[in-house]
Amino acid sequence: MRLLADENIPRASIQALRVGGHDVLAASETMARALDREVLARAGAEGRVLVTFDRDFGALAAWPGSTPGSR
Repeated sequence: MRLLADENIPRASIQALRVGGHDVLAASETMARALDREVLARAGAEGRVLVTFDRDFGALAAWPGSTPGSR
């Protein structure tokens, strides 16, 4: 599975997913301090599932009639 782990995902969890054979891009490694809309846009552009503990991503992704990050 192709995943994008938000900065709040523990490093140990990212490593465990990688060991399990998943393709995990870690925001902390490649796009530190990026805005939520940038993280969401990258996940979408690369066909990755976003893994996060951040509750506000749902509003960014599901707002009717919007594009990611338009709010």
